[in-house]
Amino acid sequence: MKTLAIDTSLAAGSVAAADDDGVAERPLGAPGDHARLLAAALDEVARRRGWQVRDADLVAVVRGPGSFTGLRVGVATAKAIAWATSARIVGVSGFAVVARMTARLTDWRDAPIAIPFDAGRGEVFAAVATPAAEPGGWHVGPAVLVAAEAWIAALPAGARVSGPALERMAAAVAARDDIVLAPTACWFPTAGEAAGLGSLCAAAGAVDDARTLLPDYLRPSYAEERAAGPGETGR
Repeated sequence: MKTLAIDTSLAAGSVAAADDDGVAERPLGAPGDHARLLAAALDEVARRRGWQVRDADLVAVVRGPGSFTGLRVGVATAKAIAWATSARIVGVSGFAVVARMTARLTDWRDAPIAIPFDAGRGEVFAAVATPAAEPGGWHVGPAVLVAAEAWIAALPAGARVSGPALERMAAAVAARDDIVLAPTACWFPTAGEAAGLGSLCAAAGAVDDARTLLPDYLRPSYAEERAAGPGETGR
């Protein structure tokens, strides 16, 4: 199966092309360049695998959490490719991508992993991934929006932690000597990892409808919160 994958959820976006013989991946650079570079970058990684974008059987895209603009750009591009090529499409959770990558790069395959994504304003989107008989091997529990300090304080003793929010709060987490941090190489989702997870989902029949797939923002935008007024956003 020929799979294209897109991750524009965070500042360090990437794209990948994967097939039965290997994976080609490249970064997208600064966040403002993602929309401008996506088409050419996807064409490049597909050619490095010896095929073209129009040959894709599947498009996988990280649908959230992450940057509002980045998620919109990534999902819209994935849907456009799926419509143009009749490829199937899978929106994958950034939490699941991090869990799968962490398990692959460590020996953390037998216990839950607590995963934080930076939500800004001193908050994190947090979820727990648990080993499960699901595509990719992990079940992601409900995500919550919580103050970063409160999330750190609530971690149980012995918790295993991996995720992009650690980039700015690793020291605070590490201050608890009963918490285990994953290596930094595990913290951020990548398109290559999303391609692998998307392929497993598709093989299990867990694909999305390009007409209805949406980003998973996990919160209203700041403008939407202001328009809704105090007490109307659930926060």
